[in-house]
Amino acid sequence: MAEALLQPAAFDRFADDYDAGFAHSIPGRWLRHAVWRQVGAHLRPGMRALDLGCGTGEDALWLAHAGAQVTAADGSPAMLRVTADKAARLGMADRVVTRRVDLNAPDDLGGPYDVVLSNFGALNCAMDLAPLVQALRPAVAPGGVVAVVVMGRFCVWETLWYGARLRRTAVRRWSGRSTADIGGAAIPIRYWTPGDIARAFAPAFQPVSVHPVGVFLPPSDLFARLERHPRHLTRLMRWEMRVGNHAALAGLADHHLTLLRHV
Repeated sequence: MAEALLQPAAFDRFADDYDAGFAHSIPGRWLRHAVWRQVGAHLRPGMRALDLGCGTGEDALWLAHAGAQVTAADGSPAMLRVTADKAARLGMADRVVTRRVDLNAPDDLGGPYDVVLSNFGALNCAMDLAPLVQALRPAVAPGGVVAVVVMGRFCVWETLWYGARLRRTAVRRWSGRSTADIGGAAIPIRYWTPGDIARAFAPAFQPVSVHPVGVFLPPSDLFARLERHPRHLTRLMRWEMRVGNHAALAGLADHHLTLLRHV
């Protein structure tokens, strides 16, 4: 119980800085748009969508702009506040509602949803995916699509960069479990392979496609360094675009996207 209470408080302290460090960075925006290109093929106006682990609401607002009625769910009240404030400023308050959800003890998620998007590592904070999948089964409409973007267990960039500097960060993901400093608190993290995601969601959800997200572009703690070299950044983004549909590289990327369909 103490761990469950600690996580929202940690992310509350992170809410005001998240956009500057990731969402509004050039690599962060590029990677998010790469995810949107894949998910967007499954969207149509009038759909109901769930942004699961919405953070500061960037994906929720995109889903709303695409014509969906969106429930933005997160465990952090501060993140939900930021999301609601953004929706109000953009005139989308009628299309984006917020909902507090504990990813480690999900209850009623609402629905039924036609699309569920959990982007950029929200589900890495779930210590066990089984309760979440159980909660999603009645919440997702038959034929609905679930898009899951998580940090993988092996990241070539992280291993090579930090390995060359003899830092333990190089191998922190390999066991599948680690901790991350979020808002000054050590938060437990799980790292999932594409196979882990497919097995956890089976048999109710069947994989449609798998995509690497961040093979050539580095993890976010290196974004600021990379942005100081725009020519290198442009080259890496160009290479990243070329491998976006190469499922075999998903296990080597910083994140990977799995699209699943509720059968």
